[in-house]
Amino acid sequence: MKGNDNSIRGAQQLLSCVWPVNGISRRSLLKAAGACLGAALAPAAAWAKPSVGDALQRWIEQYAVRMNAGAGEDWNTHDSERLIAAIGDASVVMLGEPSHGAGTAFAAKARLVRLLHERIGFDVLAWESGFIDLERTEAGLRGDLDPVKAAQLGILKIWSASAECRPLFAYAKASHSGFRPLTMAGFDMQLTAPGTLDYFAGELRAFVGTLDPTRRRQAEALAEIILNRFGRLNRYTDALATKSEELGRAGVTGPARDAAIQAWNQSEGDALRPVAADLAPLEDAASALDHLLRGGGTAAGTPAGRTGFMIRAIASLAGYGANLLEHQGSHSVGDAARYEMTAENRRDRINADNLRGLIDSAHAGRKVMVWAHNAHLMNAWYGRGFDSVSLEPLADGMKPTGIWLTSWYGNKLYKIGFTAWQGEDGWVGGSPTPVPPASLGSLEERLHRLDAPQVFLPLRGLTRSVSAGGLSMRIPKYKVETVAIPAQPFDALYFIDTVKPATLA
Repeated sequence: MKGNDNSIRGAQQLLSCVWPVNGISRRSLLKAAGACLGAALAPAAAWAKPSVGDALQRWIEQYAVRMNAGAGEDWNTHDSERLIAAIGDASVVMLGEPSHGAGTAFAAKARLVRLLHERIGFDVLAWESGFIDLERTEAGLRGDLDPVKAAQLGILKIWSASAECRPLFAYAKASHSGFRPLTMAGFDMQLTAPGTLDYFAGELRAFVGTLDPTRRRQAEALAEIILNRFGRLNRYTDALATKSEELGRAGVTGPARDAAIQAWNQSEGDALRPVAADLAPLEDAASALDHLLRGGGTAAGTPAGRTGFMIRAIASLAGYGANLLEHQGSHSVGDAARYEMTAENRRDRINADNLRGLIDSAHAGRKVMVWAHNAHLMNAWYGRGFDSVSLEPLADGMKPTGIWLTSWYGNKLYKIGFTAWQGEDGWVGGSPTPVPPASLGSLEERLHRLDAPQVFLPLRGLTRSVSAGGLSMRIPKYKVETVAIPAQPFDALYFIDTVKPATLA
């Protein structure tokens, strides 16, 4: 009955968020909802080659949802209702990807965002891009900017420059003329677009200038320390980006580009690298301003409104400054290896806190979608260099954002990992690399047997008896790992039989 309960909840949610349309009677709405409920409860369509004597394959065939529509088409109603029913009453849906170059995954995610927005009221989309930067994107989408240009004010170019994401930006902009706009937000502590630091400097100065006189002078002094010290930690990043753009315009690529960057480092870049003397004043000032903005209260929770945004933005800058020092400063080999792990953990923890602030405060009561890499969303630990996956904590491992959010939201959080059997992968504008066929007996190879271009597979109902001995699957990237409890890292998988690389818009 558990599956039926989820289906009923899915249909109830659909009915509850049917948008008022003049001239449509309640009887018509109930009739439509009944049809949707019937579709959600209907058994899965039979697959071409039913399995005999293979309990796991039979389970896959029973629960897999075929997502076969081509570009520009709507998904089959029955299939989309089964997907919605699997999500049930979750209020946060996380959408992963096996790499930042999986163009086919981008296109599928864009369609999922539209489905969840139109059908069950998910109206906030939080990107793995700058917490501060996305303010600029959202303002651009609400204003007169071209949607792609608005996206590139905040969203990392791996997505904002891809043809596969372009329809999503146009859809988001168009939604602002309706009564349920799709709001864009960011949760990454990093700065992800040019010009954001200058934008934030103006916003922070304006904000502290509105505080009451008893706090204003101290807040203004702290704000200047934060901006100055972070700016110094960020100098190398800005200069390197400028140099890279210069080489790109000149057509310098490959080994010649690497040699030019090395020469630039020796002549200019190394002198701009971040140093520890700037991090301590940044962290002290950020902590003091946080305390001041909270009125001397505890650090628990994030207030709503502009104060809450500034508290999270300042914490993000302090964390990003620490990562810049660890990634780009001059360190011993041993320290550099240790910092690889501490930087990843710092980023995922701060990103989780940013998401929690968005969900609980900034967009309280709304349904939130999260767009990010599988590695950040999974409810499992990974080893140094993403070389292993563990369902238990690793003393020397990395703790993704998904673990934090699962502990806070439980079944209200629904994590969808993306995977593929074979194909090609490549960051937008780059050269593609092959994705070899997944190994025999892996989950991806089993899904490939279904002979469907794309498949949605809910995992929450997968019992230990069916997956006895564990299951080999490609998480968090394309490397195959054996997972004892396949339903722990993700609540569902979206499978792409042949993945294609991202393409430049």
